[in-house]
Amino acid sequence: MKIPLLRSATLAGLIAAFAAAGTAGAVIGLPSDGSQVNNDPAAGIDPNQNAGVSDIVGGSLAAGGPRVPWATFEQASGSSQQIFVRAFKNGQWVTQGVSLNIDRNVEAEGPSIDFAGSGRTVPWDAWYEPSAPLGGEKQIFASRFIAAANTWQPEGQDRESGIPSLNINTDKEAENPSVAGGAAVAGADPVPWVAWEEEDGNVNGSGNHDQIFVSKGVKQAAPKQPCTGFKPSSAASVSAFCWQQVGLDRLAKDGGSSATGDPTLNIDPSRNGVEPDIAFTGANDTVAWTLWYEKDPSNIGLRNNEQVFAARIVANPAADGGFSWRAVGNGTAGQNNILDTSGNGFGPCAASTTAEDACSLNKVATNDAEDPRVAAGTLTPGAATVPWVVFAEDVGGHKAIMLSRLVGGDHFELFNGGKPISPTGQDASQPDITFFGNTPYVSWTADVHGKRRGFVSHLAYGRFVSDTPGGIRLLPRGKRAEPIDFRVPLSSNCTADPFTADGSSCAPAQVNAPFFTFTQSGTPQKLFAQAAIGGPNCVLFAKCRLVVKIRHAIAHIIARLRQGHPVGILVKRVVGHHLKRVGKVPLGAHHKGRLNLRWNLRVNGRKLPRGRFQVTLRALDRHKHVLGLSKPVKVRVRR
Repeated sequence: MKIPLLRSATLAGLIAAFAAAGTAGAVIGLPSDGSQVNNDPAAGIDPNQNAGVSDIVGGSLAAGGPRVPWATFEQASGSSQQIFVRAFKNGQWVTQGVSLNIDRNVEAEGPSIDFAGSGRTVPWDAWYEPSAPLGGEKQIFASRFIAAANTWQPEGQDRESGIPSLNINTDKEAENPSVAGGAAVAGADPVPWVAWEEEDGNVNGSGNHDQIFVSKGVKQAAPKQPCTGFKPSSAASVSAFCWQQVGLDRLAKDGGSSATGDPTLNIDPSRNGVEPDIAFTGANDTVAWTLWYEKDPSNIGLRNNEQVFAARIVANPAADGGFSWRAVGNGTAGQNNILDTSGNGFGPCAASTTAEDACSLNKVATNDAEDPRVAAGTLTPGAATVPWVVFAEDVGGHKAIMLSRLVGGDHFELFNGGKPISPTGQDASQPDITFFGNTPYVSWTADVHGKRRGFVSHLAYGRFVSDTPGGIRLLPRGKRAEPIDFRVPLSSNCTADPFTADGSSCAPAQVNAPFFTFTQSGTPQKLFAQAAIGGPNCVLFAKCRLVVKIRHAIAHIIARLRQGHPVGILVKRVVGHHLKRVGKVPLGAHHKGRLNLRWNLRVNGRKLPRGRFQVTLRALDRHKHVLGLSKPVKVRVRR
C-alpha cells in the first residue's frame, strides 16, 4: 500500500460496487484495470499458464516506509511449477527476483511470505518441493530477498549436495509451510519462524503421520560456517542462516513417545496434524503462536474427529531452541499444558478425551473443525495484541466460519457471541484473517448454488459487514469470481507488529486498506488482487477520530488527515434504533494535517431539522470514490 490511495489517474476507475452507507461493498482492483497478477513473460510468468495457490503480505524494503502488497504464488511453467514473488509498486505489479525453486524442473507448492530482518525490511518466502538429492521426498525450503541484487537467497544447513532443507528428517515428506517474522526478545530484529507438517512417528504401530514442527532462523556471525550445536543438523549453512528446531523432543523417528526424539507439536501424534499457521503476539509481540488441526483415527484412545489446536512458546533452556510449547484451548484457564512426554507419553492434553477437548478451540469438541488461520491484533489501540483465530466448523450440517481470540492469557473464547461470522446456511470453509489497524478482516470461500464464491468481511460497530456482497467480483465488469478451492489470503498495510505500534501508527501508503489475492478457476487459472476500502480507516484518519462541535447553527468538523485527499461527510438521521440516510456533503480537497472544517448543517441545500444525527467523515479520490471512513459520531441539532 503506497500512494494516496487512488489519487493518481493511473488508479482511477477501480470501484466495483459501493453500498449506500459506504461501509460495505467497496472494493478496488490492484492494478486499476483489474488485470491478472501473474503476467510477466520476460520473467517466466506466462499469463496463459495456470496460477495456483498464493499468499500476500504488506511490507516495505525501507524501515518505517509505506507498506505495499507483496504476493507469492504458484505458476505453471510447462511440466513444472515455479514459485514467484511480485510486489505492487506505483500502480502495477513488479516481479521480485526470479523463480524461487531450488530445482526448476519440479512442482513447487504452498508458498508463504512475511517480512523479518532489521526494521522488518527483509521478505522471506517458504514453500515445498521434491528434492532428488534428498531421495525425492518433498522438502521445506525458505529464502530471503536480497533487494540490492534483486535475488532470492536460499537459507539453511547443507543437508546434502548443497540442498538447505528445513525438514527434521529429510527422508520424510513435508508440506504446507507458514512463515512469520518475529523476535522472542523485545527490540531484537525479527527472524523467520517456519511451521510445517512432516511425516514422522509410528505410535502403536500405526505408521507415519503428519506432525507439526517449527524451526526458527538464526543469523550467523559469518556466512557458510558450521551450525554447531543446532538441530536437526549441525552442517554448515549454505549462506547466512541456520535453522534451529523449537520445542521439547516427544516422538521417536518411526516410533512412539521419546524424550530424545523429534519436537512434534501434535496433541495426538498417532494421527495427522495438518495446515499449520504461525504468528507473534503479546506485549512487544514476543510470543510465537502456532495453530493447526488434527484429523483421522486416533491410536491412543483420543478423538477421531477434526479438532483445532493452538500452542504458544514458553522459555525453557532445556528445550530445543530454548522454548517449549504450551497448548491453550477453550478449557485451559488456569492450566499449564506443556507439550512434553508426561502422563501417557504425550503430555497433559493427551491424557484423556476430556483433556484433549479442553485443549481444542472447537465450539463443540466432537464436531469437525479445520483450516485454522491466526493473526495478531487488538480492538483497543495501545493494548497488547492477542492471537485471533478463524476456522471452519460443522454447524447444523454445514461448515461455518468461527472466530476466537485469547482471553486472560490462558484460554480462548469465541467472538461474535459464539455465532458464526459467515451467513446462516452458507457452507463456508478455508478462512483467513488479518488486521487493518484495530479492525479485523476475515475471508472465506463457500459453495453458493453450486458455484464457488469468495467473501471478505470486517468488524464494524459490533458486527461483521460484508465487503463483497454476493461474493468477490472480477473487475472492472463485475462478474462474480469463481476461486479455486483454496483460501483467499488477506493482509494489509497496517498489520499489528512492533513497527506499527501494533496497528496504531502506520505510514500512509498507495493502498491504505486490507488487500487480498484469489485465483480464478478456468483455463488458464488467473491470479487477481483487490483491496477492500469501505471500512474504518485509521491510517488516513489518525486513530479514526472525528469531533463535531455545533455552535450557533454551525458545525466544526475536526479530524487529522494523514494523506492529502478530498473529504466529505455522510449524514444519517437517528430514528429510534435505526439510521436513515440523509445525504452527503462535500468539504473540498485538503492537504495532510489537522482539519477544522465549517459546515452549515445543510444537506443537499436543506437545513437539518431538530433531532439526532450520525456524521461520518470520508476520504475520497478525485473521482469521488470513497477510500476510507472515520468512526461515526452522533450529534444533536437543536433548531
